[in-house]
Amino acid sequence: MSVTLTSKQRELWIAVSRLSAQNIAPLMLQSGDPEWLEEAFFRKDPELTGLLTESEWNQMVRTHDPAGLNAILCRMNREGIDTLTVCDPDYPDRLRQISDPPLILFYQGNLSAPNRKTMAMIGSRRASSFGLRIAETMAEGLSKAGVAIASGLAYGIDSSSHLGCLKGSAPTIAVLGCGLDIIYPSGNERLKSRILDQGGLFLSEYPPGEKPLSHHFPVRNRIISGLSQGVILIEARIHSGSMRTIDHALNQGREIFVYPGNPESECFTLNHTLLRDGARIFFGFRDILDDMGWLDNSEIVGQNIEGSDLLEKLSDAERMIFQALRSGPAGFDQLAAETGFEASDLLGKLTMMQIRGLIEPLPGKCYGIKKG
Repeated sequence: MSVTLTSKQRELWIAVSRLSAQNIAPLMLQSGDPEWLEEAFFRKDPELTGLLTESEWNQMVRTHDPAGLNAILCRMNREGIDTLTVCDPDYPDRLRQISDPPLILFYQGNLSAPNRKTMAMIGSRRASSFGLRIAETMAEGLSKAGVAIASGLAYGIDSSSHLGCLKGSAPTIAVLGCGLDIIYPSGNERLKSRILDQGGLFLSEYPPGEKPLSHHFPVRNRIISGLSQGVILIEARIHSGSMRTIDHALNQGREIFVYPGNPESECFTLNHTLLRDGARIFFGFRDILDDMGWLDNSEIVGQNIEGSDLLEKLSDAERMIFQALRSGPAGFDQLAAETGFEASDLLGKLTMMQIRGLIEPLPGKCYGIKKG
C-alpha cells in the first residue's frame, strides 16, 4: 500500500518532483515522513528553502491551484493510477539508492515487479529486423529464467524487449517519459494492456496529463537503469540516446552488457565503441545469467537440448544445423557445406541459435551443441 497523502501533501510532492531530486531526496529520506514537506513548506524551513532557487520556490507556490490538482486526481482515478513517494516502504529499493531518485512515482500495475532480479534492455527505436529478433529472443530467455525486463515502451528494441519478456514467466516494467494516462507511442496501446494483464508495471515520475516532451526521456532513462541490476544494449548507433542510459548505469554502478552485432553494420556502432572500451560482451542469455551469478538459480540450469522439448521447436533450417552438429563440433565452412546455406544466411542462423542457448562457440572457430 502506498502512503496516504492529503490533497495538499500530494500537490506538494508532485511539485517538488519537478525540482532537484538529488538535493531534496536526502531530506525526504531523513525525515521518513511525507508530512515533513508540507510543514517545511508552510513554515519556510531554511533547510528546504536553502535548496531551492527563487523560481523553484515560486513554482511550488503556484502549484497550490485546487483546479489543477483536481484535474490530476480525476485522471488518476479514471486510469487507476496511484503514487509512491521516496519515503514509502514500497518504493523500489534499488531505485531509492541512486543519487537522484524520483521523489514521487506514478504507477499502474504490479508493485512487486521491481523486487525480483531485473535487467534493463535498451537500443534503437529504428532497429534492424535482426536487432529486433535478438531483443525479443534475449528477453524471452531471461524472462523464462525468472528475470524481469525493464525498458521504455518505445518502438524498436524497447517494444521487442517487452514482447519477449511477455513470452516468459517474469513481469516486464515500462518506464514512460510522460503521464501514464498518455500512451506514447500511441501505437503501443495494445502492448500496454498486455503488460498490465500479465502482471507488469508502468512507472513515471511525471503526473497524468504531462506530455511526452523530448527532454523528459534522457532524464527518464536513469529510472530504467536504476531499477535494474544491469543494462543490456542490443543495437544502437554511436550518437544514440541509449548512451544516456549507459552513462546513468555507469554512475549507478550497474553492469553493462553489449551485443557485438555485425562489425560492418552502422546499426551497431555504439556497441562496437563500448566493446572497445571494455564493456562485457554477450552472445546469449545464458552468458548474462552466468556473469550475474544467476545461472544456478534459473529454471533452465542443466537443460540439455537432446531429448528436450526445445528440439521440437526448431525450425527446419535450425534442425539441419543441429543435425550437422550431432556428431561433434564443426567449423563454419563445414556447416556451410553440409547445410548448403549461403554464408550470410548461415551466420544469422548460428547467431540466433547461440542467443537461444541451443549452440555455443568453441575454440578453433567451431560450434557445438549447448550442453546444459
